[in-house]
Amino acid sequence: MSTDTTHPNQQPTIGVDAAPLERYSAVQTETDQLIVYDEQEEDAWIQSDDWIDALTMA
Repeated sequence: MSTDTTHPNQQPTIGVDAAPLERYSAVQTETDQLIVYDEQEEDAWIQSDDWIDALTMA
């Protein structure tokens, strides 16, 4: 028996059914902040001064 903690309405993040991430881009500012934004929705963005490059976690 396994426990699935994924919400039923949440898109998968891995596997063949994963939600595509091509529409998202990221920009690093001169002050080392990272802005991640949705190229198709101008009001959808996140800005943070604390982040880790995903490639370093692989």
